Amino acid sequence: MAKAATPTLALPKIDLEEKLLDVRLRLKGKAAIDLADYQRAYAATNGHPVEPEPLIQHILAAFIEADRGFQAWRKANPPQEPKA
Repeated sequence: MAKAATPTLALPKIDLEEKLLDVRLRLKGKAAIDLADYQRAYAATNGHPVEPEPLIQHILAAFIEADRGFQAWRKANPPQEPKA
């Protein structure tokens, strides 16, 4: 029986050398199970495990980048420069 092809994940490989910001987050139920499964899929796809913190950060960044509605809003509402 032939081995099934490894699926490609939407999240690109994570650069573990990036600076991290500590954020406290508790997940329960389906969200906790989904994250644990995504960690396993990431490890299988990329050949090494990843801790939850950088994985969550990259999932959030990928979601925000792909959200066209938010990107349109951000373009229409750029951050204001602080007044000197």
